[in-house]
Amino acid sequence: MSQTTQQKKEKNQAELSKWKERASKATPANYLVILVVIVALVYIVDELTSNITSTVQSSVVNDFFVSQGVDFNTGLSNMSLMMMPAYVFYFILPFYKSLADKFGRKMFLVLNTLGMALGMFTIWISPNIYTYILGCLIIRFFIPNDMQVMYIMEAAPEKHRAKLCSITKAFGYVGVSCIPLLRLVMMDNDSTRWREIFIIPVIMGVAVSILCAILVKESPVFMSQRINHLEKELADNGNAESKKNAPKGGVFNAIKFIFTHKQLRYIAICAFIFACSIAVTGFYESIMTTGGMDTAAVTQALFIFPLMNALFTLIGGFLTDRLGRKRSLATLAIIAMVMLGMFIMSAGMGWNPYIVGGCYGIFVGCFWSVSDLLFLIFPGESTPTELRASVLGTLSLILFAGSIISTLVISVAMRFVTSIGMLCLVVCIPFMLLSLLLVMFKVHETKGVDMNNITGEEWE
Repeated sequence: MSQTTQQKKEKNQAELSKWKERASKATPANYLVILVVIVALVYIVDELTSNITSTVQSSVVNDFFVSQGVDFNTGLSNMSLMMMPAYVFYFILPFYKSLADKFGRKMFLVLNTLGMALGMFTIWISPNIYTYILGCLIIRFFIPNDMQVMYIMEAAPEKHRAKLCSITKAFGYVGVSCIPLLRLVMMDNDSTRWREIFIIPVIMGVAVSILCAILVKESPVFMSQRINHLEKELADNGNAESKKNAPKGGVFNAIKFIFTHKQLRYIAICAFIFACSIAVTGFYESIMTTGGMDTAAVTQALFIFPLMNALFTLIGGFLTDRLGRKRSLATLAIIAMVMLGMFIMSAGMGWNPYIVGGCYGIFVGCFWSVSDLLFLIFPGESTPTELRASVLGTLSLILFAGSIISTLVISVAMRFVTSIGMLCLVVCIPFMLLSLLLVMFKVHETKGVDMNNITGEEWE
């Protein structure tokens, strides 16, 4: 046996002993409850981080562009285009996320939560547009990883999987209602004080990452898979052909798996088309502001929006477990398209701010529920455990590619139109509708699959 082979064997043996020791530790009877609470807190940090920059978008544009004599629409377009280079960094995310198939889920749950806090801290202290964009870049690196979703998918009983995913995410959206409260307390009606609303979310992000490190155990599905993998590696009489054909993690293996399995191939196509509509969710505060709503009215709308978002996210999870993945997606997509039109119309016609915020909340709750089905639940329930994090990470490339197209089209086009809302409507609806039709005719139902025994061959 060569020295390199012996070293690899010793390394695998040490890792195997580590995972066996952790797996042998007793799990408290109420651990699932503890996990759901911690995941809900992570979701709150995630959703605060995802939404907080959008809620002060017009204030940032006014601070960094309009104050320098630049027209608002042009300033907003400039800021959106300045964010485009950030998408280049997104292409390393699948490689980062696939590491969770080797090193475990917990490490990345902690790192992602801490990273989101770092991004908000950078924005909080930003003296200029370049530091602000750096903070946004950090945020955009960490928020798409959604390790908390994988924890629920791998720990929850099958019949409650989608419900628990939606419940924890709904808590995150309820937490977003803290943003208008922060606007009210920190900003009042003074848009120049926009940086101050980042202080408390930064502190919360650090605190939750510490709780994750202390209270969360490694995913049992991951530990079981990793122990089995290492035992096979160490078996001197292991079947070489079996080892060669066994699913392995990593971006390139994930890409190969996606393209050689019909179910995942069509999921990827549908997800890309849907992703081309995603940029609309980044302009809701500017749609309200350019529609004639002042800072106080926007704050009122932002109070109701996360509550309706949470409600329809919760409804989406129960629908998904009750009706199945496909029928739930169709229902949620149709509601989302209708409510987007209602939001844009109400924002421009001087309707009550709570109605405006409610319309947007229903839209975005249904919209992101559809996104979760396409990028998390459908592929997660169609992929073996050994490849799950790698495949979900690779699908984020599709999300980023669609987002680039969507953002570029809207950012350039808004220089030539007066209504940002109508532009977003024209860009969003066709992509959502086409994605929905393809799911209904080309993607197979995944409700009821056994997460431990998926091979990917079930739908060939």
